[in-house]
Order: sequence, then C-alpha cells, then structure tokens
Amino acid sequence: MGFPADELGGGERVIREMHEHWKHLLVPGLICLAALVGLVVVLAVTPESGFLAWLDVAAWVAFAGVVAVFGIWPFIRWQRRTYTITDQRIATRKGVLRRTGRDIPLSRVNDVAFEQGLLDRVARAGTLRVSAASEEGTVVMRDIPQIHEVTTLLHSLVREARGEARA
Repeated sequence: MGFPADELGGGERVIREMHEHWKHLLVPGLICLAALVGLVVVLAVTPESGFLAWLDVAAWVAFAGVVAVFGIWPFIRWQRRTYTITDQRIATRKGVLRRTGRDIPLSRVNDVAFEQGLLDRVARAGTLRVSAASEEGTVVMRDIPQIHEVTTLLHSLVREARGEARA
C-alpha cells in the first residue's frame, strides 16, 4: 500500500516507505500453523458418521476463527501501519478502522536516534526515535527494517532540508 498521492505536497516525492519488520508476523503465522495441525488431527480421528461427526464442522469453524483472529487481523494491522519518508517530511500512519497519523517536516527534526536489542541486531531492525521541535515531542517508530540505512538517510535529508552542506 503506497502513500496516497493526494497527501503529497506540490513537488514532494516519496523517498522510502516502510512497514514494521515482518518478524511481527512470525507468532501469528506459528499460531495459524498450529491451528492447521489441530484441524488435520481432528479431521483424521473423528468418525465420518455417528454422534461425534459434528466435530468436523466444529474443527473447521474453530480453524477459521483462529486464522481470522490470529492470522488475517494481525496481517491487516501490520499492512496498515506505514512509515513514509519524503523529501520534505516523515509521515506515520496506523490503524485499520480508525486511522491516525503524524507528519514531521524534516526542517523541524532535532534528533534522530535508534535502539537495537539482540534480536533486533540479528534482524537488522530497530526502534527509531525522531525528536521534533514541536509540542508533540518525539515520534517512536518501532521495528524499522534496515535501521542503520534509514538513520543515515534521515540524517542526510535533514541536513538538506536545513540547507546545510554535507560533511
């Protein structure tokens, strides 16, 4: 899902658009896999006729419920949380039913910092903290993929937005 063109200003162009790291989908994927295994087991052991034949239908209903709640919904939430860097601003958007967002002009950015835990270092992801000269303070973007490249890109774009020469 790209950043909507109607939200871009005149002459503004998207530099990079990101979602949180795909590691957020690992646990929901494992839960769906376990539900599939459970479905197969129930279908294999329940009789085709008799008193317990209704278990097949119950297993399918339970499987569909687990996949909807623990598979489809987390994927949609992950897909709808975007971090966009343009040549003029940083834009965050999140939410499925209720959308929220925040834009920070690059010229107002005071500080760009990142944090990485051990697993984040393995995944080359991290938390990015962008401090702006505003009442809202710091924007926290969690689990940004390729955190070092994004941090370097932001430093460069902020310098350009302020009209500073590259060092």
